[in-house]
Amino acid sequence: MLGFWIHEPSCYWETGLGRLRGLRRFTSGARRNPFWMEPQVGVRESDVRWETQWLLAQTGDTTFVLLVPLLDHASRFALRGGDDHLVLYGETGDPAEMVSAKAALLVATGSEPYELLSRAAAVVATHFAIPLRPERRVPDFVDHFGWCTWDAFYADVSPEGVRSGLAAFQAGGIALPWMILDDGWQSVRRAPTGETRLASLAPNEVFANDLSSLIREARQAFGLRWFFVWHAYLGYWGGIDPAAFPDGDVRVVAKKYGPGILANEPTWNVRPWGAQVAVPSAAGIRRFYYAYHQTLRAQGVDGVKVDNQAMLEAVCAGQGGRVETHRAFRAALEDSARTHFDGRLINCMSSVSECHYLSRDSAVVRTSSDFFPQKPESHGAHLFRNAHASLWVGEFMLPDWDMFQSKHPAAAFHAAARALSGGPVYVSDKPGEHDFDLLRQLVLPDGSVLRCAQPGRLTRDCLFTDPTREPVLLKIFNRYADRGGIVGLFNAHAPFGTASKLTGETSAADVAGLSPAESHAARAFRSGACWLDQPESRFRIQLAAGEWELVAYARITHGFAAFGLADFLNGGAAIERCEWDDDRTCRIALRAGGRFAAWAARTPREIHANAHRIVFTHDTASGVVSAEIPVGGPVTVFVRWD
Repeated sequence: MLGFWIHEPSCYWETGLGRLRGLRRFTSGARRNPFWMEPQVGVRESDVRWETQWLLAQTGDTTFVLLVPLLDHASRFALRGGDDHLVLYGETGDPAEMVSAKAALLVATGSEPYELLSRAAAVVATHFAIPLRPERRVPDFVDHFGWCTWDAFYADVSPEGVRSGLAAFQAGGIALPWMILDDGWQSVRRAPTGETRLASLAPNEVFANDLSSLIREARQAFGLRWFFVWHAYLGYWGGIDPAAFPDGDVRVVAKKYGPGILANEPTWNVRPWGAQVAVPSAAGIRRFYYAYHQTLRAQGVDGVKVDNQAMLEAVCAGQGGRVETHRAFRAALEDSARTHFDGRLINCMSSVSECHYLSRDSAVVRTSSDFFPQKPESHGAHLFRNAHASLWVGEFMLPDWDMFQSKHPAAAFHAAARALSGGPVYVSDKPGEHDFDLLRQLVLPDGSVLRCAQPGRLTRDCLFTDPTREPVLLKIFNRYADRGGIVGLFNAHAPFGTASKLTGETSAADVAGLSPAESHAARAFRSGACWLDQPESRFRIQLAAGEWELVAYARITHGFAAFGLADFLNGGAAIERCEWDDDRTCRIALRAGGRFAAWAARTPREIHANAHRIVFTHDTASGVVSAEIPVGGPVTVFVRWD
């Protein structure tokens, strides 16, 4: 960790860092707006954008350097490029608070990039006394399928719309355990200066000022388990109305972003949502969250999605600066969410250092801007941003790759990515506009989803490329505990509907952490092809714009490898345990029944499911074993040989 002496006190400070010796290429996470990071790759220091929050550089065949700007008391640091060097800059967001830089930048080196990221994250977590992702408790809803009202209704949402949405899933036979009532349900008031602010703890008149009856009906008639509502970090986009919340110690503050954000877009101080925000004090926001969440909990609300978090940095003058203000707000929010909702909190529009490094209790964070149904050029970038952000942010929290719509030209493209993301899976379908066949490839009969063991991340050969601008396939990998993994291949280079085709390849080596000493069988989801993965060969595929494929890799033991449920995008995650009773009997615990697939060098003598003998086939040419397991709850499969 590097520290610096600051000789001239100021609320903004910067210093040159020199050059990265031997730099070949770098990849980095940089904010183009206050709320989201985007990938930025380059070959020289001048390519580094303002607001870079982490940077991984390749400086040799097996040498990598990681730079992570930190927080130091009231100061927050970031990187940018100079003409021929890197610049580290720090700011407090408050003219009364001076920058201190005793621990401003983490520099780490290593020969293996994923291990380097993990090792550096552990140092950062210890420095800030926060848990890493594996140490955080993932909220229960994450393992189940959900629906959000946003793209279905946007802000024009109503109880009738919610009912019609729930009824549509029920009619399609898709279990729906949780939903988010997004923006449009709150009581708001427009200020004379044009900003819209929260005016009451009660829902608006469209919802009859109470959510109780709607939530009760959602549970009783549609089987919903968790009902979430949306609100902003400061109550609403323009904050909370001072007259409506006299105990909030509310000040109306003009937005003032730092030079990095304004260098990317000079109008952020004015738009969107207006130039002023009504901001509670640190003590006031704690009282507000507790009162709001207590009121919501009394009406049956089970969790919250909290948006617009990064805007706080622009309105923190007079409260000790951006770091201390975020520290107080994060503690208040997480304490209240733990108390009232058992920690069911989705952090959103929060891709900023303070939200990552000051979070202690919450586990789920959105890692990209929205799914945009009307922007065909956005879909490849959406996947790339999430998989890229997961490289670093995924060390601390569980990335949420956002919702999508199941009946959309890009639906399967997004569904395949969500299946291997490791995070929540939820959609924003309009009532009556669904692809239930696609959803049945994601959702088990009980409404649960199949998640991988880690966040989905870029494969090593994609680390220093931009698949949205360079003619290479986007490749994302994940793991199945200790049994194997999955690789998604996506043509993210061109908008949907174009004729652009790209060729790429994959092997089990793309799944970081798999032992090269072990053998694996491979299966492609869309084609159904199965093969033995060989160290000297790679599976090649050509994909048109918007096309994709998922390739699962299963470890071979005693001449056998189980792929799981073949009709699910992420069927390998249906295997909870795969154990050998002896070298002739494999016992497989599945989350549910369905079409079971495996690879076998020899034809099994018999297959049993919950003590019932099952008919199966074995293609001796490809090695594929297939068996129809009765659909239902969990099942134990025994595969036996002579």
